[in-house]
Amino acid sequence: MKSAFTAVAAALLATAGTAQAAPILDTGAGTTSVSSAMSVTNTRSLAGYFSLDKAVTVDGIYGWIGGDEGARLIANIYSEIDFVPANLLYSVDFVNRGTVDWQGADSLKWALGAGSYFVVFSASDDSKSYMPGGASQPLVAYLHGSEGNWRRLREQNLGIRLTGTSGGAVPEPAAWAMLIGGFGLAGGAIRTRRKRPAALA
Repeated sequence: MKSAFTAVAAALLATAGTAQAAPILDTGAGTTSVSSAMSVTNTRSLAGYFSLDKAVTVDGIYGWIGGDEGARLIANIYSEIDFVPANLLYSVDFVNRGTVDWQGADSLKWALGAGSYFVVFSASDDSKSYMPGGASQPLVAYLHGSEGNWRRLREQNLGIRLTGTSGGAVPEPAAWAMLIGGFGLAGGAIRTRRKRPAALA
């Protein structure tokens, strides 16, 4: 009977939904103007500063990016020390689709604790990519340059978005209710079976 109870519990846990990924950081989209854009190359990275007041699990990382179709880009998260990117924590490659839009990668499981960080976009080849300015809810600060040689980027307001869940993936209230109800039904079945009289030989 224990095995039946275990099977029911496992099935309920497997079907219990997790909290949906939501914006952790979202500046809003920028413009589509190339004239106000900053280039992303294999010698110039663009970075945006952000801070977290609690732990999160990042599911997706995106930049408001345009440029050559097929250009190979990298989205990174760095720790922050003295208001510059310090240590590389996470990195993912993606390919420029060639139109100005939210571009990046999803299906990530990047755990970040409370603290300060930089999102950094860089290129792994010499194709042309760029990030237009004009985001409606800009970050506190943006930088451009490369490791060890960062400079403040003023009045550019690059578009950056992170999605994920606070404190990691947790069951939603409806899933908890289903899980508890399932345990109750399984427990009731066990009690009923124990009370049943033994069959006569």
